[in-house]
Amino acid sequence: MCIRDSSPDIRKEIESSEFDLLQQTGREQQVAVLFTDIKGFTQLSEKMDPAEVVELLSEYQKRMVGPIFANKGTVDKYIGDAVMATFGTPESRGNDAQNALDCARSMQVSLRQWNKERIEQDLPAVEHRIGIHVGPSIVGNIGGEERMEFTVIGDTVNVASRICDACKTHGRDVLISEDMRLRLDERLETCLLYTSPSPRDATQSRLPSTA
Repeated sequence: MCIRDSSPDIRKEIESSEFDLLQQTGREQQVAVLFTDIKGFTQLSEKMDPAEVVELLSEYQKRMVGPIFANKGTVDKYIGDAVMATFGTPESRGNDAQNALDCARSMQVSLRQWNKERIEQDLPAVEHRIGIHVGPSIVGNIGGEERMEFTVIGDTVNVASRICDACKTHGRDVLISEDMRLRLDERLETCLLYTSPSPRDATQSRLPSTA
């Protein structure tokens, strides 16, 4: 992560303060981590030429970055068709869990709008999955002199990635952890809750239509 991967508000705070990303050694802090990836990307990309694949990924990432920035998040990295975003880095921005969930909702809206445009162009609709977890994470600079990256590592990241994968098992677009639900400003009566590193232990119900 570098300054340009942060939302404009966070970027301004970093630039106007003495906060130096390059000087940040590892520390533990609470972070909400969101993963999103494209459903069936391998099968979809097999029908496309390389230029079309790159165009699809670039447009998808652009459509997802807007909601991340709008909800006080940071793009940690792109991993193929996946986007990893963090909320609470480099510093907390209030209720980071709520910001992450609001981001997921905005991502759903952004995807629906994009699909309307794609259908008008006779292109197939794109579907995706979103998984979110919040918890203690190690935040800091990883790497050496040639390449150093300010990033987030630890079990919280691994669990968020597994939650995203678990959407396949449960046939849902969005999964959040129980830890996420407990930190929200709102009360979710029904949601998909992921309670352990095993997707088999997720409890299944339906997310509100706003998500």
